[in-house]
Amino acid sequence: QIIYQWNGADPKRLSSLKEDFGVAVLQLPENYRCPPQVVDVANKLINCNLARAFDKAAIIAHKAWAYDEVLRVESFDSFESEADWVASDIAARTGESRNNCVVLARARKLLEPVVGALEAIGVHAYIAMRKDEFVSNQMIWLHSVLRLANARQDREQLRRVCKSFFELAGINVQVQDIISDAAATEGDYLRAWNRRALGREELDDRTRTFLENHVPTLSEHLGFWDFTRASFQWFGELPEVGSLPDGSELEFIEESLTWHELVAEVVGEFGQDQVTLNVLLQGLDLRGKTASPPKGAVPCYTIHGAKGAEFHHVYLVGLVEDQLPSYWAVKKGTDSHEIQEERRNCFVAITRAEDSLTLTYSQRVFGWKKAPSRFLSEMELV
Repeated sequence: QIIYQWNGADPKRLSSLKEDFGVAVLQLPENYRCPPQVVDVANKLINCNLARAFDKAAIIAHKAWAYDEVLRVESFDSFESEADWVASDIAARTGESRNNCVVLARARKLLEPVVGALEAIGVHAYIAMRKDEFVSNQMIWLHSVLRLANARQDREQLRRVCKSFFELAGINVQVQDIISDAAATEGDYLRAWNRRALGREELDDRTRTFLENHVPTLSEHLGFWDFTRASFQWFGELPEVGSLPDGSELEFIEESLTWHELVAEVVGEFGQDQVTLNVLLQGLDLRGKTASPPKGAVPCYTIHGAKGAEFHHVYLVGLVEDQLPSYWAVKKGTDSHEIQEERRNCFVAITRAEDSLTLTYSQRVFGWKKAPSRFLSEMELV
């Protein structure tokens, strides 16, 4: 699938492959996910992209529809009214149907009012975003130290260890000093970092005890289970250093729960005795760092975040010019690569629907007058 230019994709690569090597093309146009009504508008939409191969087959629907209202288009005076309507429409569904709904939008900013409207009427919702790295200083430090123990000359992990340790303990250990120390000895950044940190007089007593007793457990014996347990205990004993950003403590609590969930998944997959440090780190790298969503909550995704997923009932909101397509794509012009990329985004969004698709737009979004998205016209819906 060649979808996103920002991810390095370029449809010309496929045509070059065909021309340079004479490869045969086997088309797979059958769609088993979406109802025929959704497939019909998806074909109309994507046929407007000029860069498509001239012999590209149209999508063929193989699924019968089970709902009376498979495709709906709703317009509103303001985006606030749009968000309220979407929330009330989802809330009016039965429990099972509601649990199979999703709200999609081009940008997170459009999802936030919808989440607020859902919560205001007692329906839990959340913005679903994949997080590939931990962001709290405690979890950045722990994850980076373990990675550094696994690859003793990884400069990026050393940088992350130094930065997060400064945020946690107020001790600024310079990366270049550690690299120089390591080069003069055994070349081990983790051991060199620990020596440098312990050499600082301003180190508080609890942190000094932790570094003396537990970092060698990791650096000398790869005792990562004991080191991890000791690290969480140290986090609870840390003195406050400066002013922490708002929500940082809650962020750490959430990420620590996520850490234990992910570790439990890795152990469950391989067995405790088979989980080496390398296996653990690989398991963590393959998993998102996002906490499990509340049970029964309505997920709200950006279109980019929803690629590859599917949902029974899809609500695509904010279908106006300067949102979908984006402002920058509109500025580039009607036939630009950017507009074609936005059209692919819209195509991805509508083809997430397994049973029903609801498209909404407003005359005013965040106080600004907006025209309906050109994509609605291309789909012959307005």
